[in-house]
Amino acid sequence: MSDIKIGIIGFDTSHVPAFTKIINDSSDPFYVPGGKVIAGVPTFSKDFDLSYSRVEGYKKELVEKYNVKIFDNIEEMLEVVDAVLLESVDGRRHLKEAEPVLRAKKPVFIDKPFTANYEDAEKIVKLAEKYRCPLFSCSSLRYDANISRLRDDSEIGKIFGCDAFGAETRIDVMPGFFWYGIHGIEILFSVMKTGCRSVEVVNTESSDIAIGVWNDEKIGAYRGIKQGATSYGMTVFGEKKISHTTYNPDIPIYSMLVKEIMKFFQSGVAPFPIEETLEIVAFMEASLISEKEKRPVELKEVTG
Repeated sequence: MSDIKIGIIGFDTSHVPAFTKIINDSSDPFYVPGGKVIAGVPTFSKDFDLSYSRVEGYKKELVEKYNVKIFDNIEEMLEVVDAVLLESVDGRRHLKEAEPVLRAKKPVFIDKPFTANYEDAEKIVKLAEKYRCPLFSCSSLRYDANISRLRDDSEIGKIFGCDAFGAETRIDVMPGFFWYGIHGIEILFSVMKTGCRSVEVVNTESSDIAIGVWNDEKIGAYRGIKQGATSYGMTVFGEKKISHTTYNPDIPIYSMLVKEIMKFFQSGVAPFPIEETLEIVAFMEASLISEKEKRPVELKEVTG
């Protein structure tokens, strides 16, 4: 099988050079075979300093190190690639940038956050269904070696709950948990799956905590750590035992994620249902309402 020709949209995140190295550089110890990044459209957000300040540096690196061809627009790039990494760091751009990719039926991985609100997320999923285009999105923390191992541990038995945690930083353009909370919330949902009914958020100077209640009365919580030592991980409460883990820094999480992306590009089948991603976005938007209005919020208030 020949290498999948991959295009990148958005050059404003460190994921761009990191993913490209893992995919293109066979000498990298965590190299993932099967594809090659050959093209890109270096989009960025003019009103977001963490976007516009990084785009030129990453563009220069991809052109000079990996001979990536730069295109002025997405439609032109789509003519020469088989699959797309939508890497734009700003979730507000994802709907607009994903639409031509979905229309062209090119399998697309959309990096975190999937979107910056539920309305855009739902529109992307409907477009993917309309054009029958393979779609996949998640945080890399879902595929950390330690987190994956604990999640797949059959000795836990039936799962009754999960407490996930991660570093919590915020920005104005993507409020609430949409910026960095996505990492810990992704871990939480990877264990609890869909079926969250409501969420309530408590904020202090040291932490933001979102407590979700699932339809089967199980409880899952996310702790966003703002002060003190930080890491990513979870405690899983099972029928047979309680297990805890933090992420494994010795095995790069990007390589673990890229393995899943490459399998997705090759098969056209996402590793988990897109409905889970939709519910994660609904959880984050409901959490934002809970913070503002100081009350529990049912996810159906967001999803309609």
